[in-house]
Amino acid sequence: MTAPVVISQYWAVDAIEPVDAIAGLKEQLLALDELPGHVTLVSAGEVGVLRDPLVIEFHLWLQAYCQVTFVSAACTSLHAGILDFYHSGLTATLVISLELDKAFQQACLNSLGIGNEKDQDGLDVVPGLGFIALKKLDKDKAPAAHELLIEKCQLLSQPGGMRGTHTLIGRLSQQLQALPKEVLPVSFDICSSWGKSLLMGLNIRLAGKRQPVEWLASIESCQRHYLSLKPLFELQLYKEKLKENSLLLFTLGGGGRVGILQLGCSNSKTSGEPELPKASFEQQSLADDIKGYELALNLLGDDKPAGYQQIRDTLKYPHSRYRGMDNHYFKW
Repeated sequence: MTAPVVISQYWAVDAIEPVDAIAGLKEQLLALDELPGHVTLVSAGEVGVLRDPLVIEFHLWLQAYCQVTFVSAACTSLHAGILDFYHSGLTATLVISLELDKAFQQACLNSLGIGNEKDQDGLDVVPGLGFIALKKLDKDKAPAAHELLIEKCQLLSQPGGMRGTHTLIGRLSQQLQALPKEVLPVSFDICSSWGKSLLMGLNIRLAGKRQPVEWLASIESCQRHYLSLKPLFELQLYKEKLKENSLLLFTLGGGGRVGILQLGCSNSKTSGEPELPKASFEQQSLADDIKGYELALNLLGDDKPAGYQQIRDTLKYPHSRYRGMDNHYFKW
């Protein structure tokens, strides 16, 4: 039997006022019983967020308490943080999602054609902060009443080519066809052409099998986009349902990714062997990528197309060579 992984605490807040949000995050972290010796930072905008002066100050503050690493996989970065911890030798960590610097995050979406500029999909970034406290239990130990068991965590990647979307719909359909009635799925509905086509195709596929899905509503069914914090905000929204059910949270990520995170409570009726598959990552250069983002933002003022091209060149997740690579992420 695999050692269970649990979420012992979690928290998320929007960062419309980023100074207040950072202060609130520090307060939450200092209120923990103890800070673990290791923390994983994640962000959908990869390490570009580390240019933000507020994030620089927070990063330095955090390093005074613990070792810090950074991983990312677009908007499925929380899932990457969980998988990175699961396959490490660590017994506890915090995964902190830093979705700050709205202007930079929005520029990333706009550079890919899915942001809020004319003729784009209309995704409008809502900056935010959040964390999950993770720990591994002994194999024969049950979760405490307040702990959430990670029953499943996966990062699916749509293959390249004409039939890539069809293949991904088939894989998602298999996940939902086998769903026990005690597991409540949360929709990945989002204002993107790819997301809409994926959801439509999936609902048609399941209806044809006489297995329509009763989705809990996505928090991103309008233009608001919470980046990697979507599953955390939905966990806070639907936490009362965990008293009798498990939640199956779906999150779309750039580059054809779908993050799947299933959570249950200590008395979950669906808890069996956790499904956290083998994962892979690529080590990246922090210094090179920071330079790439600084160049891009300098270009944006005078030559927006060139600035957007530089963002696309620096971001890792949109590149087609990663299509079809499940459970793959990037590390700095």
